Amino acid sequence: MRHYMPKRKNPDYMPHNVYMQMLYLIRDYYEGDRTETKGRKEQHRLVENAAQKLQESYSRRRDVFDVLDPLRAFFDYPYFSVMFSQTWREMGASKRSWKLYRCRFARQIAEKMDLLPIAKATDEECYL
Repeated sequence: MRHYMPKRKNPDYMPHNVYMQMLYLIRDYYEGDRTETKGRKEQHRLVENAAQKLQESYSRRRDVFDVLDPLRAFFDYPYFSVMFSQTWREMGASKRSWKLYRCRFARQIAEKMDLLPIAKATDEECYL
């Protein structure tokens, strides 16, 4: 399966190789591959924290039918679509919104691991 990240109007866009690292990390956590190394435990803790933050932020939405399972929504498009379908519409969420959700989830973890390039410095930071 291809993992396409929308480039236009995607505030959470990241380099493809970083996205794939986060995908594999989330997949290992989701499938229960919890090796006992210290670094892996820290990475799995970051996945748990990101999932918990997403669950809290999406629990405030009115169109969610039940409590969102962020990890299941990351891998299962039909589940994501049903969870974000609105009562007044017959269709669920689009594939594009699902891909944006996946980028948001992966970016939260990548930022905590300091794998993303630093954003452009402001003028004040340049002169310090």
